[in-house]
Amino acid sequence: MRAVVIDEDRRLVVVEQPRPAPAEGQALVEVAYCGICGSDLHFRDIPELFPQGTIPGHECSGRVVALGDGVPSWRLGERVTVLPFAQCGECELCASGQEQVCPHAIPNGVGLGTGRPGAYAEHVLVDERMLFALPDSVDDRAAALTEPLAVAVRAVARSGLDRGAPAMVLGAGTIGMLTALVLADRGYEQVVVVSRNAARRELATALGLTAVSLEEASAAARIAPACIFECAGTPAAARLAVELVGPLGRIMLVGLALEPLDLEAPPILFKEIELRGVISYSRADFAAAIDMLARGALPVDQLVTATVPLEEAEASFQELMAPGNRHLKILLAPQTPA
Repeated sequence: MRAVVIDEDRRLVVVEQPRPAPAEGQALVEVAYCGICGSDLHFRDIPELFPQGTIPGHECSGRVVALGDGVPSWRLGERVTVLPFAQCGECELCASGQEQVCPHAIPNGVGLGTGRPGAYAEHVLVDERMLFALPDSVDDRAAALTEPLAVAVRAVARSGLDRGAPAMVLGAGTIGMLTALVLADRGYEQVVVVSRNAARRELATALGLTAVSLEEASAAARIAPACIFECAGTPAAARLAVELVGPLGRIMLVGLALEPLDLEAPPILFKEIELRGVISYSRADFAAAIDMLARGALPVDQLVTATVPLEEAEASFQELMAPGNRHLKILLAPQTPA
Protein backbone atom coordinates (compact mmCIF):
# COMPACT_ATOMS: atom_id res chain seq x y z
CA MET A 1 0.00 0.00 0.00
CA ARG A 2 1.03 3.64 -0.45
CA ALA A 3 1.63 5.62 2.74
CA VAL A 4 3.08 8.98 3.73
CA VAL A 5 5.94 8.77 6.22
CA ILE A 6 8.22 11.29 7.87
CA ASP A 7 11.63 10.97 6.24
CA GLU A 8 15.06 11.51 7.81
CA ASP A 9 15.02 15.20 6.79
CA ARG A 10 11.50 15.57 8.35
CA ARG A 11 9.85 15.90 4.96
CA LEU A 12 6.78 13.86 4.04
CA VAL A 13 7.38 11.23 1.40
CA VAL A 14 5.23 8.50 -0.13
CA VAL A 15 6.50 4.95 0.27
CA GLU A 16 5.22 1.48 -0.51
CA GLN A 17 4.56 -0.74 2.51
CA PRO A 18 2.92 -4.13 2.97
CA ARG A 19 -0.80 -3.94 3.56
CA PRO A 20 -1.33 -4.78 7.25
CA ALA A 21 -3.52 -7.68 8.36
CA PRO A 22 -5.94 -7.27 11.28
CA ALA A 23 -5.30 -9.28 14.43
CA GLU A 24 -8.01 -10.42 16.84
CA GLY A 25 -10.36 -7.57 17.69
CA GLN A 26 -9.08 -5.37 14.86
CA ALA A 27 -10.35 -4.08 11.54
CA LEU A 28 -8.56 -2.87 8.42
CA VAL A 29 -10.05 0.33 6.98
CA GLU A 30 -9.53 1.47 3.41
CA VAL A 31 -9.06 5.20 3.89
CA ALA A 32 -11.28 7.48 1.79
CA TYR A 33 -10.11 10.80 3.24
CA CYS A 34 -7.80 11.94 6.02
CA GLY A 35 -7.61 15.52 7.25
CA ILE A 36 -4.36 17.36 7.93
CA CYS A 37 -4.57 18.46 11.56
CA GLY A 38 -2.76 21.43 13.07
CA SER A 39 -1.07 19.07 15.51
CA ASP A 40 0.34 17.13 12.53
CA LEU A 41 1.92 20.34 11.24
CA HIS A 42 3.66 21.07 14.54
CA PHE A 43 4.54 17.53 15.61
CA ARG A 44 6.29 16.58 12.36
CA ASP A 45 9.26 18.79 13.29
CA ILE A 46 9.65 17.14 16.72
CA PRO A 47 11.34 13.73 16.45
CA GLU A 48 10.35 12.84 20.01
CA LEU A 49 6.67 13.10 19.01
CA PHE A 50 6.84 11.96 15.37
CA PRO A 51 9.92 9.74 14.92
CA GLN A 52 11.31 9.02 11.48
CA GLY A 53 9.02 6.58 9.69
CA THR A 54 5.86 7.79 11.45
CA ILE A 55 2.67 7.65 9.39
CA PRO A 56 0.57 10.57 10.71
CA GLY A 57 -3.15 11.05 10.32
CA HIS A 58 -6.04 10.68 12.75
CA GLU A 59 -9.00 12.46 11.07
CA CYS A 60 -10.24 9.81 8.69
CA SER A 61 -13.15 8.11 7.00
CA GLY A 62 -13.34 4.97 4.91
CA ARG A 63 -14.75 1.46 4.73
CA VAL A 64 -13.99 -1.84 6.42
CA VAL A 65 -12.10 -4.19 4.07
CA ALA A 66 -10.79 -6.88 6.45
CA LEU A 67 -11.68 -8.15 9.91
CA GLY A 68 -9.72 -10.08 12.50
CA ASP A 69 -11.23 -12.76 14.69
CA GLY A 70 -13.63 -11.69 17.38
CA VAL A 71 -15.20 -8.74 15.54
CA PRO A 72 -18.84 -9.83 15.11
CA SER A 73 -20.37 -6.35 15.09
CA TRP A 74 -18.96 -5.20 11.75
CA ARG A 75 -19.27 -6.29 8.14
CA LEU A 76 -16.98 -5.89 5.17
CA GLY A 77 -17.83 -2.78 3.16
CA GLU A 78 -19.35 -0.82 6.04
CA ARG A 79 -18.59 2.89 5.90
CA VAL A 80 -16.93 4.18 9.06
CA THR A 81 -15.05 6.96 10.75
CA VAL A 82 -12.44 6.32 13.40
CA LEU A 83 -12.11 7.56 16.98
CA PRO A 84 -8.29 7.65 17.00
CA PHE A 85 -7.72 7.71 20.76
CA ALA A 86 -7.52 4.07 21.87
CA GLN A 87 -9.69 4.33 24.98
CA CYS A 88 -9.41 0.97 26.71
CA GLY A 89 -12.98 0.77 28.04
CA GLU A 90 -11.76 -1.13 31.09
CA CYS A 91 -9.87 1.23 33.41
CA GLU A 92 -11.55 3.09 36.28
CA LEU A 93 -11.86 6.29 34.27
CA CYS A 94 -13.49 4.53 31.32
CA ALA A 95 -15.82 2.65 33.66
CA SER A 96 -16.90 5.93 35.27
CA GLY A 97 -17.76 7.53 31.93
CA GLN A 98 -14.60 9.67 31.71
CA GLU A 99 -12.96 7.77 28.87
CA GLN A 100 -11.72 11.02 27.29
CA VAL A 101 -8.89 11.01 29.86
CA CYS A 102 -8.14 7.28 29.70
CA PRO A 103 -4.37 6.92 30.30
CA HIS A 104 -4.12 4.29 27.54
CA ALA A 105 -5.82 6.38 24.84
CA ILE A 106 -2.87 8.37 23.48
CA PRO A 107 -0.07 5.78 23.88
CA ASN A 108 -2.11 3.27 21.87
CA GLY A 109 -3.79 5.71 19.52
CA VAL A 110 -3.77 5.82 15.72
CA GLY A 111 -1.71 8.49 13.95
CA LEU A 112 -0.86 10.37 17.14
CA GLY A 113 2.87 9.74 16.98
CA THR A 114 2.92 7.81 20.24
CA GLY A 115 1.02 4.74 19.12
CA ARG A 116 0.22 3.05 15.84
CA PRO A 117 0.47 4.11 12.18
CA GLY A 118 -2.08 6.65 11.07
CA ALA A 119 -4.31 7.27 8.07
CA TYR A 120 -2.03 9.16 5.69
CA ALA A 121 -2.16 5.84 3.86
CA GLU A 122 -4.36 3.69 1.67
CA HIS A 123 -5.22 1.51 4.68
CA VAL A 124 -5.17 1.93 8.46
CA LEU A 125 -5.43 -0.76 11.15
CA VAL A 126 -7.70 0.05 14.11
CA ASP A 127 -9.31 -1.62 17.11
CA GLU A 128 -12.97 -2.55 16.83
CA ARG A 129 -13.85 -0.01 19.55
CA MET A 130 -12.47 2.80 17.41
CA LEU A 131 -15.03 2.28 14.64
CA PHE A 132 -18.16 4.40 14.31
CA ALA A 133 -20.71 3.66 11.60
CA LEU A 134 -21.64 6.43 9.18
CA PRO A 135 -25.25 7.12 8.20
CA ASP A 136 -26.01 7.52 4.51
CA SER A 137 -26.55 11.25 5.06
CA VAL A 138 -22.85 11.72 5.93
CA ASP A 139 -20.57 11.27 2.94
CA ASP A 140 -16.93 10.22 3.29
CA ARG A 141 -15.64 13.75 2.83
CA ALA A 142 -17.81 15.19 5.58
CA ALA A 143 -17.03 12.24 7.84
CA ALA A 144 -13.34 13.19 7.84
CA LEU A 145 -14.36 16.24 9.91
CA THR A 146 -15.85 14.11 12.70
CA GLU A 147 -12.74 14.05 14.86
CA PRO A 148 -12.03 17.82 15.00
CA LEU A 149 -15.75 18.47 15.32
CA ALA A 150 -15.84 16.16 18.36
CA VAL A 151 -13.15 18.33 19.98
CA ALA A 152 -15.35 21.40 19.46
CA VAL A 153 -18.44 19.60 20.75
CA ARG A 154 -16.53 18.61 23.89
CA ALA A 155 -15.14 22.12 24.42
CA VAL A 156 -18.56 23.75 24.24
CA ALA A 157 -20.16 21.16 26.51
CA ARG A 158 -17.35 21.39 29.07
CA SER A 159 -17.44 25.18 29.11
CA GLY A 160 -20.77 25.24 30.97
CA LEU A 161 -21.51 28.56 29.28
CA ASP A 162 -24.99 30.01 29.79
CA ARG A 163 -26.90 30.50 26.53
CA GLY A 164 -27.20 34.27 26.93
CA ALA A 165 -23.61 34.90 28.03
CA PRO A 166 -21.01 36.49 25.74
CA ALA A 167 -18.16 34.34 24.47
CA MET A 168 -15.03 34.74 22.38
CA VAL A 169 -13.10 32.29 20.22
CA LEU A 170 -9.40 33.04 19.74
CA GLY A 171 -8.12 31.54 16.50
CA ALA A 172 -10.04 30.69 13.34
CA GLY A 173 -8.24 27.56 12.29
CA THR A 174 -10.24 24.36 12.01
CA ILE A 175 -10.82 23.92 15.75
CA GLY A 176 -11.66 27.59 16.31
CA MET A 177 -14.05 27.72 13.36
CA LEU A 178 -15.75 24.48 14.39
CA THR A 179 -16.07 25.67 18.00
CA ALA A 180 -17.76 28.86 16.83
CA LEU A 181 -20.08 26.84 14.56
CA VAL A 182 -21.01 24.47 17.41
CA LEU A 183 -21.77 27.47 19.62
CA ALA A 184 -24.00 28.91 16.88
CA ASP A 185 -25.70 25.55 16.39
CA ARG A 186 -26.37 25.35 20.14
CA GLY A 187 -28.08 28.76 20.14
CA TYR A 188 -25.31 31.01 21.49
CA GLU A 189 -25.75 34.42 19.88
CA GLN A 190 -23.06 36.59 21.52
CA VAL A 191 -19.94 34.97 20.06
CA VAL A 192 -16.98 36.82 18.54
CA VAL A 193 -14.24 35.04 16.58
CA VAL A 194 -10.78 36.65 16.67
CA SER A 195 -8.26 35.85 13.93
CA ARG A 196 -5.17 37.51 12.53
CA ASN A 197 -5.80 35.73 9.21
CA ALA A 198 -7.93 37.95 6.96
CA ALA A 199 -9.04 35.08 4.71
CA ARG A 200 -10.34 33.10 7.68
CA ARG A 201 -12.14 36.18 9.01
CA GLU A 202 -13.83 36.45 5.62
CA LEU A 203 -14.82 32.79 5.78
CA ALA A 204 -16.18 33.17 9.31
CA THR A 205 -18.27 36.15 8.21
CA ALA A 206 -19.55 34.23 5.18
CA LEU A 207 -20.65 31.47 7.58
CA GLY A 208 -22.73 33.97 9.57
CA LEU A 209 -20.24 34.41 12.42
CA THR A 210 -18.98 37.68 13.90
CA ALA A 211 -15.24 37.92 13.26
CA VAL A 212 -12.70 40.60 14.15
CA SER A 213 -8.96 41.08 13.76
CA LEU A 214 -6.45 40.72 16.56
CA GLU A 215 -6.23 44.53 16.76
CA GLU A 216 -9.99 44.74 17.26
CA ALA A 217 -10.13 42.08 19.97
CA SER A 218 -9.88 44.46 22.94
CA ALA A 219 -12.76 46.58 21.66
CA ALA A 220 -14.85 43.45 21.06
CA ALA A 221 -14.20 42.37 24.65
CA ARG A 222 -15.74 45.50 26.18
CA ILE A 223 -18.75 43.30 26.79
CA ALA A 224 -16.62 41.11 29.03
CA PRO A 225 -16.65 37.52 27.72
CA ALA A 226 -17.88 35.03 30.28
CA CYS A 227 -15.89 32.36 28.44
CA ILE A 228 -12.99 32.48 26.00
CA PHE A 229 -12.14 29.46 23.87
CA GLU A 230 -8.39 29.64 23.21
CA CYS A 231 -8.09 27.66 19.96
CA ALA A 232 -4.92 29.15 18.50
CA GLY A 233 -2.65 26.99 20.65
CA THR A 234 -0.02 29.65 21.34
CA PRO A 235 1.27 31.23 24.57
CA ALA A 236 0.39 34.67 23.18
CA ALA A 237 -3.24 33.62 22.65
CA ALA A 238 -3.46 32.19 26.17
CA ARG A 239 -2.11 35.43 27.62
CA LEU A 240 -4.61 37.43 25.56
CA ALA A 241 -7.41 35.24 26.89
CA VAL A 242 -6.37 36.01 30.47
CA GLU A 243 -6.34 39.70 29.61
CA LEU A 244 -9.74 39.80 27.91
CA VAL A 245 -11.91 37.37 29.87
CA GLY A 246 -14.33 38.94 32.33
CA PRO A 247 -14.27 38.61 36.12
CA LEU A 248 -15.26 35.10 37.24
CA GLY A 249 -14.79 34.06 33.63
CA ARG A 250 -13.64 30.76 32.22
CA ILE A 251 -10.89 30.05 29.70
CA MET A 252 -11.12 26.85 27.68
CA LEU A 253 -7.65 25.83 26.51
CA VAL A 254 -8.53 23.94 23.32
CA GLY A 255 -5.51 24.68 21.14
CA LEU A 256 -2.42 22.63 21.98
CA ALA A 257 0.57 24.83 22.80
CA LEU A 258 3.91 23.03 22.94
CA GLU A 259 5.68 25.90 24.72
CA PRO A 260 5.11 27.06 28.33
CA LEU A 261 2.16 29.45 28.49
CA ASP A 262 3.92 31.85 30.91
CA LEU A 263 0.67 33.29 32.31
CA GLU A 264 0.73 36.15 34.81
CA ALA A 265 -0.81 35.16 38.12
CA PRO A 266 -2.34 38.49 39.30
CA PRO A 267 -5.18 38.76 36.73
CA ILE A 268 -5.99 35.06 37.16
CA LEU A 269 -6.22 35.53 40.91
CA PHE A 270 -7.93 38.92 41.07
CA LYS A 271 -10.53 38.08 38.41
CA GLU A 272 -10.89 34.54 39.81
CA ILE A 273 -10.44 33.07 36.34
CA GLU A 274 -11.00 29.37 35.84
CA LEU A 275 -8.83 27.47 33.34
CA ARG A 276 -10.08 24.25 31.75
CA GLY A 277 -8.32 22.05 29.23
CA VAL A 278 -9.84 20.02 26.38
CA ILE A 279 -8.00 17.88 23.85
CA SER A 280 -9.98 14.65 23.55
CA TYR A 281 -13.65 13.70 23.82
CA SER A 282 -15.98 11.01 25.03
CA ARG A 283 -17.61 8.46 22.78
CA ALA A 284 -20.86 10.37 23.26
CA ASP A 285 -19.17 13.55 22.00
CA PHE A 286 -17.91 11.68 18.94
CA ALA A 287 -21.41 10.34 18.25
CA ALA A 288 -22.83 13.86 18.70
CA ALA A 289 -20.41 15.13 16.06
CA ILE A 290 -21.65 12.49 13.61
CA ASP A 291 -25.25 13.47 14.40
CA MET A 292 -24.43 17.11 13.72
CA LEU A 293 -22.98 16.18 10.33
CA ALA A 294 -25.97 13.95 9.59
CA ARG A 295 -28.43 16.82 9.95
CA GLY A 296 -26.35 19.06 7.71
CA ALA A 297 -25.42 21.51 10.46
CA LEU A 298 -21.88 21.96 9.14
CA PRO A 299 -21.02 23.80 5.86
CA VAL A 300 -18.60 21.11 4.72
CA ASP A 301 -18.09 22.54 1.23
CA GLN A 302 -16.84 25.81 2.68
CA LEU A 303 -14.71 24.27 5.42
CA VAL A 304 -12.86 21.79 3.20
CA THR A 305 -10.73 24.05 1.04
CA ALA A 306 -8.76 21.40 -0.87
CA THR A 307 -8.64 17.65 -1.50
CA VAL A 308 -5.30 16.28 -2.70
CA PRO A 309 -3.58 12.90 -3.26
CA LEU A 310 -0.97 11.55 -0.83
CA GLU A 311 1.81 12.78 -3.11
CA GLU A 312 0.86 16.38 -2.28
CA ALA A 313 1.09 15.96 1.51
CA GLU A 314 4.40 17.84 1.84
CA ALA A 315 3.24 20.69 -0.41
CA SER A 316 0.00 20.92 1.59
CA PHE A 317 1.95 21.15 4.85
CA GLN A 318 3.97 24.00 3.37
CA GLU A 319 0.81 25.80 2.26
CA LEU A 320 -0.87 25.44 5.65
CA MET A 321 2.20 26.74 7.47
CA ALA A 322 2.46 29.86 5.28
CA PRO A 323 1.34 33.06 7.05
CA GLY A 324 -2.03 34.30 5.86
CA ASN A 325 -2.83 31.18 3.83
CA ARG A 326 -6.43 30.85 2.65
CA HIS A 327 -6.85 27.19 3.51
CA LEU A 328 -8.85 25.90 6.43
CA LYS A 329 -8.99 22.09 6.07
CA ILE A 330 -7.05 20.11 3.48
CA LEU A 331 -8.01 16.46 3.05
CA LEU A 332 -5.71 13.78 1.71
CA ALA A 333 -7.40 11.29 -0.63
CA PRO A 334 -5.23 8.13 -0.48
CA GLN A 335 -7.17 6.29 -3.19
CA THR A 336 -6.37 9.04 -5.74
CA PRO A 337 -2.79 8.72 -7.04
CA ALA A 338 -1.08 11.87 -8.26
